[in-house]
Amino acid sequence: MTSELHEDRTLPAGPGLVARYIESADSPWLPAFFDAYDAAFILEDEKEDLEGFRACLRLNEGAACQALSARYGPYRELVIALFEDGAARPVAAANFIVFAGKEGPVTVSLSYIFVDKNHRRKGLFGKLLYLVREEAETLYGAGGSGPLIFIEMNDPVEMSAEDYARDSDHAGLDQVERLRIWERREARLVVFPYRQPPLSDSQSSDSALLLGVMGATSDALPACAFLAHLERFFAVTVLKGGDPDAVPVAAHQLGLLRTACDNGQDIPLTGFDDVFARAAALKKAP
Repeated sequence: MTSELHEDRTLPAGPGLVARYIESADSPWLPAFFDAYDAAFILEDEKEDLEGFRACLRLNEGAACQALSARYGPYRELVIALFEDGAARPVAAANFIVFAGKEGPVTVSLSYIFVDKNHRRKGLFGKLLYLVREEAETLYGAGGSGPLIFIEMNDPVEMSAEDYARDSDHAGLDQVERLRIWERREARLVVFPYRQPPLSDSQSSDSALLLGVMGATSDALPACAFLAHLERFFAVTVLKGGDPDAVPVAAHQLGLLRTACDNGQDIPLTGFDDVFARAAALKKAP
């Protein structure tokens, strides 16, 4: 366990491309990342503001890091942003947190990942996923098949028609097609009533989300391992060091998982076919 702050890094990421690893709230690269992020995401309850990112990155060091690590185990939050040589703004980026294994494997919450519309179909999405896995393994080792990577995805069934159309138009990518991208990456859906707690006091909880996972080697996750991951994600990333049991939306989900863990149960994983069928039935999908 450590509260030592890792230095921001720049590493080559391919011809004409560099990867900037942002781990400090005071990083000079953070505002450039945020500008690109802010342009990529438009739905209010799914977004952090710049101070929200800084608050998360501050938890990488000092007394807060030591206290949270003592309770939840070692972790590290960071951003990997891909810049073209000499460019001031990234063309793609991922924000994620890595948790050392506790009651199970190393896990990752991939909070945000995006590729600029004008730079798609260049392999940048796959490159980011590779760098995320690599960083998780470098930090805490993953062994076996690698870390479990959890992803929040818009639920095309639960989204309002207005949000569905607005977000799809802005991204230039239909909500169902986004899910197909994750399906092609062998993501599975976690069969659990997931709801993201509010990211700030001025935001609402988000129930129009699906929770997926990459890297699972069976059709279920042990409830105890999923509980350990979700508790840490809620406490560190969503609530910025707050107590998830003091937030009803979080406490309810953790209570369900504690009961399942005590009973030795597993949490099933499934594919996307049911979501695709329900979205088609609602005529939200093309």
